[in-house]
Amino acid sequence: STHIITAVIGSGVLSLAWSIAQLGWVVGLASLIGFSLITLFASFLLADAYRHPDGRRNYTYLDAVRAHLGGRRVQLCGLAQYSNLVGVTIGYTITASISMA
Repeated sequence: STHIITAVIGSGVLSLAWSIAQLGWVVGLASLIGFSLITLFASFLLADAYRHPDGRRNYTYLDAVRAHLGGRRVQLCGLAQYSNLVGVTIGYTITASISMA
């Protein structure tokens, strides 16, 4: 997991300058601010979902979904979360192997 986190941070930092150069200063800066606001909003949602309405803590994402949504949505969100994790891991594995070749 440490290598995956390093790969995500490294590619994010390296692609930032390239994306700003491709989009230009105005659109690039606007998209950067837009994505940072989306990340801020998602962080606030995760911080609010950390505590169960009864006061207990939710230690995992699926615990938070179970506490706030419940039912079939837990399985759907779990499927989305794990398929995203598998897809990103496969993508970074392929990218790393191409880069090392």
